[in-house]
Amino acid sequence: MEIFDGLIRRKAVLTYPVLPAPPTAVLVPWFRSQGAIRVFAQGWGAEAEAHRPAAIAATWPQLEALLPLKIESLTHAVIVLARPGDVLLTVEQRQSLWRAFRVPVFEQIIGEGGLLLAAECEAHAGLHIESPKLDLDDRPMERAACGCGRTTPRLRDLALIEELRSAAAYAR
Repeated sequence: MEIFDGLIRRKAVLTYPVLPAPPTAVLVPWFRSQGAIRVFAQGWGAEAEAHRPAAIAATWPQLEALLPLKIESLTHAVIVLARPGDVLLTVEQRQSLWRAFRVPVFEQIIGEGGLLLAAECEAHAGLHIESPKLDLDDRPMERAACGCGRTTPRLRDLALIEELRSAAAYAR
């Protein structure tokens, strides 16, 4: 539980991008553990490694520190967690994650209490807006239907989307 604005709120569970969620190590204290999703608030260490995660959810700096490691159990995804206002992943950062882990990369923007504000889907065509609490400022938006079938608006970066499409096609 956390206290926000004087109110006690229960933390959310990480929203895994493609259900069902495999064993997932979450390396930030923004969430609570449930089922296959386990939170390791101290970051990557012996306990997280012993969980043998098929997926890892962490901030870019945490994942960047893991790039040199060979994590044998990682078979499903890397989920990059950001806070509102954080700079989103660059093409180069995504390529680094792919080279190191050889699993799909998903990005999510997370608010207070683990609230999912925006999330990348399996089509990798931007981050779907999941909550009206996300301050969009003047960020570019895509309102056309997504390749995943959803019609919610998405944050987009045209250069990144083109790069992701070609990388996704190559990975198939």
